[in-house]
Amino acid sequence: MRNKILLNVFLPATQKSYEFRVPLDLSVEEGSRLISRILNSRETVRYAASDDVDLMMLDGKDSGAILSPLETFKWYVEHNQLVDGSSLALM
Repeated sequence: MRNKILLNVFLPATQKSYEFRVPLDLSVEEGSRLISRILNSRETVRYAASDDVDLMMLDGKDSGAILSPLETFKWYVEHNQLVDGSSLALM
């Protein structure tokens, strides 16, 4: 699965983490919206999807940094900011 990355996404509304395989060529904006819609269908009582969502780094030296919605996941992988298993929060 070289064209995808495995991300561990924490959803504050549920206090749970979910794993997602995300295509590297997807923009962070597209990916965060897709993750939001998937979580909305799974957690209908506690979470409502929004197009205005961000992904925030939860580990490493960039902890607390918001991913740029204009960049692709591939860009973050190429710059060693994301690896398989990276923890992010959906904000």
